[in-house]
Amino acid sequence: MVKNGEEIEEVLITPLARLLGEVGRSVAETQRTLDRNSIKTQLEIEEDEGLKDYDIQATWYHIPEVDLELKMSLTMKLEEERDSKNLVRGYKPVLNAAPLNASYNSLYSYDVRGSSSIKAKIVSIPASSKLREE
Repeated sequence: MVKNGEEIEEVLITPLARLLGEVGRSVAETQRTLDRNSIKTQLEIEEDEGLKDYDIQATWYHIPEVDLELKMSLTMKLEEERDSKNLVRGYKPVLNAAPLNASYNSLYSYDVRGSSSIKAKIVSIPASSKLREE
């Protein structure tokens, strides 16, 4: 796909931690957008001469949890760990995941029967009491 003269490639393989982190950030961003909309709506109600006397409150929406089930191809890769002198001091295992889609299947002739299933749940929790005290 080309956008504004730049070529954008579909990401096929990424570390699993990055993939799940991006899902979490997306959920948080969606919740912030919902919250901002509710705040904006409440301010509009309070500024409207015809509405502010009726004790109308904006509706607040909350994402209590998100369930994920991903069908993926998982591979383990060893990444070099280097010291300050750029010498290899060891290898760190990194779990990479590739979503099973038509591009991946055709590019690598992957048999989906060998796929892995990853289940994750993102659940909202109240802020810790220490955060609320500050």
